[in-house]
Amino acid sequence: MAAVPALRSLRAAYPSASIHVLALESAEPVLGPCPYIDRLITWRDFRHKGQRVARLEKAGVLVALAARLRTWGYDATLVFHRSSGAMRKLARLVGSPVVAGVSGGADSYTHRAAPGLEVESSRDENRRVLSAIGVDEDRGALEVWTTGDDAARAVAVLSDGSGPRVGIHPGSDWSCQQWLPKRFAEVGRQLQNERGASIVITGSQKETELESEIAAGLPESPIRGCGRTTFGQFVEVIRRLDVLICVNSAAAAVASAVGTPAVVLLGLEDARYTGITSSRLRTLIQPRVSANGAGWCEFGRWGVLSGCDSPMCRGLGGLGSVEPAAVASAALGLLDRTSDRDLIPQPGGLA
Repeated sequence: MAAVPALRSLRAAYPSASIHVLALESAEPVLGPCPYIDRLITWRDFRHKGQRVARLEKAGVLVALAARLRTWGYDATLVFHRSSGAMRKLARLVGSPVVAGVSGGADSYTHRAAPGLEVESSRDENRRVLSAIGVDEDRGALEVWTTGDDAARAVAVLSDGSGPRVGIHPGSDWSCQQWLPKRFAEVGRQLQNERGASIVITGSQKETELESEIAAGLPESPIRGCGRTTFGQFVEVIRRLDVLICVNSAAAAVASAVGTPAVVLLGLEDARYTGITSSRLRTLIQPRVSANGAGWCEFGRWGVLSGCDSPMCRGLGGLGSVEPAAVASAALGLLDRTSDRDLIPQPGGLA
């Protein structure tokens, strides 16, 4: 999602260009409908990260991807946010006369953006890559694209609820970024008791266990959305909520894109990476802890793997000190300001 403003700006600068995007398969629901690109090329992430064969696998995948991309004869290759060493090598192997990205000077880039002096969001990094080729990012809103069928499905999912709709999105790729289900349930219980809220639990199929644990702690049955929606339908569900409570995940970015008020919980992560900040319709709750980056994972998985769902780590990463009362209070405050949503443009609506 952080790439969309850069792609929109690139399209505006080069309206007749053929723009292709290479992205992981998991990005297809977001970038597949993007009107600013001509082709989305997807690949599977490395399957053996952290294992002995990882280096061999990486070399083989890069050679295969390079051979696939070279057939297009690209005039330029741009390496966008969080560019790993592997992607920088791939950019060189593609063989474009123009190669741009964040580089300290050892990547053979023709157009370099110097590494940031401080941590910056993916969007800010993309903005600097565009600047290296003389393109200004438009600083417009995030966008997501959905269909009328997505909206209809969202209405069907939410049809059983009454009262203000409060979403709970408990999952993330990393269990150490998750809050304890019983604490989400405490928040939901307070909102049901005080406001008659309709609790909507969202997530993927693999997060149904989290959903069940939260539901078991609620006096009134929630709307169970885990595994019941595609990405587009999930976006439309989030659009129809009065407030969303989530950890730092894609759900927070979706809420921002569609203008849904959100309470976002962060542990030891550095919020600058995702650009998540408190605003009129977003409350960021993060305990006073030191963000140690890749060093704080006791198992050494952070920065090596793409995710980890170890149940023993749930509620760690600083979130253990976040009290349900503070989260409920923040959600109630946003519910009192939901009329402000009428003042906020809601981009990327029905396509």
